[in-house]
Amino acid sequence: MNIVIGLIAFLFMLSVIVIIHELGHFLTAKKFGVYCKEFSIGMGPAIYQKPGKETTFSIRAIPFGGYVMMAGEEDGSQNEEEDDWLKEVPQERRLNNIATWKQIVVMAAGVCMNIVLAYALFVGLAMARGYVIEDAKPVVYEVVDNSPAQAAGLQKDDEIVKVTNGSEVLEPQRQYDVIEFIQYNPTESTYTIRRGKEELELKITPRYNKETQTYEIGSIATSYARPIQWYESFKAGWDDMIDSGMSIFRSLGQLVKGKGYENLSGPVGILNLTQKTTQLGLMSYLSLFALISLNIGIFNLLPIPALDGGRILILLIERLTGRKINQKIVENIILASFVLLIGIFLFATYNDIMKMF
Repeated sequence: MNIVIGLIAFLFMLSVIVIIHELGHFLTAKKFGVYCKEFSIGMGPAIYQKPGKETTFSIRAIPFGGYVMMAGEEDGSQNEEEDDWLKEVPQERRLNNIATWKQIVVMAAGVCMNIVLAYALFVGLAMARGYVIEDAKPVVYEVVDNSPAQAAGLQKDDEIVKVTNGSEVLEPQRQYDVIEFIQYNPTESTYTIRRGKEELELKITPRYNKETQTYEIGSIATSYARPIQWYESFKAGWDDMIDSGMSIFRSLGQLVKGKGYENLSGPVGILNLTQKTTQLGLMSYLSLFALISLNIGIFNLLPIPALDGGRILILLIERLTGRKINQKIVENIILASFVLLIGIFLFATYNDIMKMF
């Protein structure tokens, strides 16, 4: 039963995030007079279609992704000679013929909608809780029995001053900094500890926890809840979103350095996480909802041609150079980046499956 509830919650979450994202593209495109042939949720063969006055609304068999088919998209999906519907669309109603700034707004609108959804959820969560959790200091409150931290000699009230792993050095301001560092440096690290008036160095190797799918050393810090008024929820939600967003960007930075690939997660991992959060309650599920919406928004901003960020980059290059990039070249670049994304998707799925065993 839990698996069924988790699956429904996963599909609902994904569908809402995709609908919100595509709605951003659709509404701004319509605002600028762009002809939209289809608004689709999912990919693959259509299982339901409802023709509108101008746009056909579709639900497709594969519940991942979605799209708005806009006249004049230069991604290789349209051909003037083969698509009869395109021949009937006036030039001024094609995406590639409206002002560059309008094209950028259309491309960025999906990302903006995902961020707005994430912010609304973060605010709602803060309002429902009625308090905020103050950041835990990197001071040991408790050491877990039989943990790497205990084996290394870490003790209650020890303050973690510095963590060193090869060329990577962290001087944590909060316990979360240590936790995040461990995920991207899951090998033996040197911990500089302040114990009373003296400083010690301990070598600790994290242990992988299959249940939480994270690396841990077994050190627990403590944090405090501060009650807030309802109107403070807007700032608390903003702070939570910014913290989460910065964490996502740091993760991307680690990937650029060649670290953290084992932490990549795809649909299987998100489904598994959704099943766990639904068992913990609505608040946990909505927290995941907000994080996934923010992740998808930021991911779509990456300068990869098949994504919104890549399309924006191409438009900016054309604007700055004053020259139109050959459409065939653009189509080939988009195709190559799409293959890259499929590769990342398959690798992330492989990671997810391996974590289950």
